[in-house]
Amino acid sequence: MVVDPRVKALCQEFDVRIVGKSAYPLPGETRAVATIRRIIDRHGVEHARLILAEGRGNNALIDETSLGAISDLLRACPDLVEQHTAALLDMFDLIPLGPMMALANELRGIVHQGHALAGMIYMLARQRQGGAPRVDQRIRASEAAKGRSTGARLCKDRKLAIGHQLLEAKASLPRGHFGPWLDRQEGLSRSMASQCMALAIETRQDARGASAA
Repeated sequence: MVVDPRVKALCQEFDVRIVGKSAYPLPGETRAVATIRRIIDRHGVEHARLILAEGRGNNALIDETSLGAISDLLRACPDLVEQHTAALLDMFDLIPLGPMMALANELRGIVHQGHALAGMIYMLARQRQGGAPRVDQRIRASEAAKGRSTGARLCKDRKLAIGHQLLEAKASLPRGHFGPWLDRQEGLSRSMASQCMALAIETRQDARGASAA
């Protein structure tokens, strides 16, 4: 079996044994060399290294499902990777990744295995952050660009998307916690947040009115 040298080097780095396609991998073994190679090609060696660092414990299989789910999670939550890397590694040491994969397997044929597993991991990751979602990093980055407010340049669809996220965050937090949480969202002023939430509420009311008519 010919293995990409980059994949071989990463597996050796994390003491992951590569087995043949006909073998059933045990914990600490993998036959998903093509999946690891695709991840490296698409997202780089460092991304693949972080996936292997987090996905090789807790008796979890290092297969296409677990690798893809962890990759999706890391790309969807750059704030966890950039600001809470150590906590993220600790979390993966504690979560029952193997049993979670078995639970996701019960949905085989109905729900994509990787998506189901990524959702479960995401929920645990956010719970460890305090239970509230964070405003989309790409939206916040666009607002914080060049160190000035970009509210005037945000299109209606963007404001609406931010507003829906903020309403979901507010609903998930205890009373009195939303304001302090909002202040921690870089590049998003309270004034702009109010505008976005008002737009989202107005859109929901219009939709309800249209459906009732």
